[in-house]
Amino acid sequence: MVINSGFPFLAAALGLFSLANASPNSHSNKGHYPGWAGIKHIFAFGDSYTTTGFDPSLTQPGPGNPLGNPIYPGYTSSNGPNYIDYLTTAYNKSFIETVNLAYGGATVDGTLVAPYKPSVLSVKQQVESQFLPIYASHFSPVPWSSFDTLFTIFIGINDVGNSYASQNATLLSTIFTELSGLVDQLYTTGARSFLFMNVPPVDLSPLTQAAGPSSQAIEAADIADWNHRITTLSKSLSQKYTDTTSFLFDTHKVFSRVIEHPCAYPQTCAYQNTTAYCQAYENGTPSPTSFDPGCGISVDKYLWLNTLHPTFRMHDAIASQIVKLIK
Repeated sequence: MVINSGFPFLAAALGLFSLANASPNSHSNKGHYPGWAGIKHIFAFGDSYTTTGFDPSLTQPGPGNPLGNPIYPGYTSSNGPNYIDYLTTAYNKSFIETVNLAYGGATVDGTLVAPYKPSVLSVKQQVESQFLPIYASHFSPVPWSSFDTLFTIFIGINDVGNSYASQNATLLSTIFTELSGLVDQLYTTGARSFLFMNVPPVDLSPLTQAAGPSSQAIEAADIADWNHRITTLSKSLSQKYTDTTSFLFDTHKVFSRVIEHPCAYPQTCAYQNTTAYCQAYENGTPSPTSFDPGCGISVDKYLWLNTLHPTFRMHDAIASQIVKLIK
């Protein structure tokens, strides 16, 4: 594990967990949704793209400390803040307390798709072993309500990445049955506003590039399947529960645009390399703009920090586009 003085990099994020302007989807009657300016709390579930290393047994979010622990921006995979950090502290329209239960390497259910090591907390564990016993009751250390809380779920990178080679015809259906059940559990506790994020084109990441065109094609097809299913889940949620608001954010489109045109968003215009990474930077650097002569450009001018994770500028762009969707 490499801990850097400026922006620590979570070694666990190195496991295989790994709309912008074109009208992303929203499925709802907005009965409970207060608008982005009315959101006071976020509960986040996911993998290394989302985690900040929050420990629910330590300091909880509160006045003056919106993310609780660890010290901002936390243990991220972006060599700086990630999109949850930006949503909470930069693009917020009110004071937001965020409980980030995401865990590096997570899949939906580790018994369906194994993470890179057994200690990784799946989304199922994040919901059932952390959220439900600690935060679901009226005695929650974070005083959230149905009317002021957004539940975000960004998962699938590892489910696809750890299983696409097996070509199991029924696996994704089983995973989504499980994920839908977890969302039902959140609804039962009072969750009414949801943000789902689809899987970015990690078939274009250095990791899958190195595996060759055949692997890239198979993974791309699985990503497309996953993203179709997450769209269906978001839409069906608002049909099943008419008092919910369900947003779908097209992470795939944002990544695709930046890979091809770095200046697609002002936050990413500094990128000079959107296809490769430099090994000197892959475990994080002392500052988010560190420069190693052997890499040719500073770390923040690479889209990819390592084989699977984008640097902070991409997260900044994602957060800015999320707010455009849910405002």
